[in-house]
Amino acid sequence: MNLIWLITNKNLFWNITIIVENLKAIKIQLLSKDSKDSEEYATRGPFASIFGGPVARLLDQALIVGNMEQTITILAESTNLSYKTTKAALEKLEKMGFVAPTRKIGNAQAYRFLVENHLNGLLACGVEFQRNRTDI
Repeated sequence: MNLIWLITNKNLFWNITIIVENLKAIKIQLLSKDSKDSEEYATRGPFASIFGGPVARLLDQALIVGNMEQTITILAESTNLSYKTTKAALEKLEKMGFVAPTRKIGNAQAYRFLVENHLNGLLACGVEFQRNRTDI
């Protein structure tokens, strides 16, 4: 009888051990997600903080690069967006008059943020928000 009880409890022990290990893994994932979210908030630009979304990320990039030419691939890499999402967001900004295609570099179309147009006031608001946010 003791042998059967020992075998049964051994299986129970292993099941509990597996459950505890799974719970530890879940806890680590949750902790890393919380730290990632807070770190992302700290490094996000003003427009992504307020509005979120791909267009806001591209506007944050406009704060950094000004009116320098950028290809879709470069913008996608710098904003952590997919190529397709970046292209769609650029098309929206182009319709609004904030971005203009400039020239082809090989097969890649280059774009320029039109900082001197309406975008100038919008970027100035973003810069001021960023300053106030970091002073807190």
